Amino acid sequence: MLNSVEKINRFLMRILNLVYLNFLWILFTLLGLVIFGIGPSTYAIVSICRQWVKGNDDLSVLPSFWKYYKESFKESVIISWIYLLVGYILTIDLLYVSNWYLRVLFLLIAFVYLLSLIFIYPTMAHYNWKGIFLKMKMAFLFGFSQLQYSLVLILVIIISYLVAVRIFPGILAFFGFSFLFFIITWTANQIFTRMEMMNAN
Repeated sequence: MLNSVEKINRFLMRILNLVYLNFLWILFTLLGLVIFGIGPSTYAIVSICRQWVKGNDDLSVLPSFWKYYKESFKESVIISWIYLLVGYILTIDLLYVSNWYLRVLFLLIAFVYLLSLIFIYPTMAHYNWKGIFLKMKMAFLFGFSQLQYSLVLILVIIISYLVAVRIFPGILAFFGFSFLFFIITWTANQIFTRMEMMNAN
């Protein structure tokens, strides 16, 4: 009985922490005027989710968020600018290019972009590699090498948010970003662990 109560309590605390983390991500993104805040905030939220995935549930959320926010501030800002710029260019191309072959080419590029985008911040949080473009390349390679995980992750994200919009639209204000980054970080951790085990054998 006590064990069940403890599990329920831990689950509820995780939900509250996700709500708190969602609020911090929005707050620090806005404090950074979005273009200076979205990168460091995303790195911070992913780094905290990574600690939770590894079993560190006793993490103090606000001090940890602030620590990670400052930790790779410059690099996180530059990476966010690169992905925002590339995403903007790809969106314009897909909207206005009418040539069928070019559209297929841009769709393939967009898929490569999406895989790299999903795993870039988990890669930054997990590995202490030097070089922005190395991290971007490895983020894509991680996503592509375990494509089944990546496709399931994308499907889960799409279905979850479609259900939320239709049934519980208000919940996105509380979990919209923290839930997204938590499942991305959890999936990335599975991929990293799997790849490290394969390399060790």
